[in-house]
Amino acid sequence: MTLIMSAITSSGIVLTADSRQSYKNGAGAIRIGSDNALKLFKLSDYIGVSISGKAFLNGENQSVKDVGYFINKFKQTEDLKELTIRDVANKLNKYLGDLFVEKERVSLKKLIEEQVTKLGGKDLVFLPMDDSLVPYSYKDKDGKVISNTAMIETINMIVAGIDKDKVGRAYSVWVPKGITLEKDTQLCGALWCGQNDVIIRIVKGFTLEIEKLNFIKEALAKDNASTISQLNKMEYIINWGTMTIQDAIDFCVLMTRTTESIQRFSDGTFLQPGGIPGVGGEIDIAVITPEKGFRWLKKKKLESEGEELSLE
Repeated sequence: MTLIMSAITSSGIVLTADSRQSYKNGAGAIRIGSDNALKLFKLSDYIGVSISGKAFLNGENQSVKDVGYFINKFKQTEDLKELTIRDVANKLNKYLGDLFVEKERVSLKKLIEEQVTKLGGKDLVFLPMDDSLVPYSYKDKDGKVISNTAMIETINMIVAGIDKDKVGRAYSVWVPKGITLEKDTQLCGALWCGQNDVIIRIVKGFTLEIEKLNFIKEALAKDNASTISQLNKMEYIINWGTMTIQDAIDFCVLMTRTTESIQRFSDGTFLQPGGIPGVGGEIDIAVITPEKGFRWLKKKKLESEGEELSLE
């Protein structure tokens, strides 16, 4: 689990990422594996990327490696200097997707087949896949048609940088779907991926689980658009365009540390109980400006007994 963020101001872009890495062990329990994972990477002099979601991949004829290994391989094999930020986002999406998506789909389908057989089901049919979703239906032992959708574990990214027109652009990317949101330094704003429920509650005033409340269900059924419009009035007014880069850094750090603290003391909500403290460790921070390009403000170093080593 993770929280990655980008604040896009008129002066430049801030990218941040926490350092906690979790995994599911052989017993199916989620464990915190490390508070020292690298999730923020420099792609070129003017482009950076932060990642959340799936942490490890199998390359061709290779042992399991963290996603950062493949991102570094991508930037070494691709000439990114002449590409737009959008082009880089699309290329990286395809590169990572080709490494794992189809293999994950095949593996997930096999697991579903085993589960349906174990339940005494039959006539299993897989419907056309939608990005990371694998919809399917089958008949249970009583002949009732059961429809369901499984999801492969995937990678979410924020790819940000400065284009040749000196406009900063940031893209939220969902592998393999591609670009889902975009912001630029002319309109400004923020992007976040990963465990973002705390941020959404703070900034937006509510999260999607509010739709489980009966009176909200009724309101949505009567007038969906009007209800959503009313709920959106709960959002804080944040003047992204007047933020300095320092303000943007402070905002990203505040939201990350607040998420970490809430996860420490909570275990989900009454509507959605159970939570994983997946945000923690040091916060890596990069700033990208038209004048200076990609610059590290803070990046973890290797250390032991008072000694430090940077691999930059």
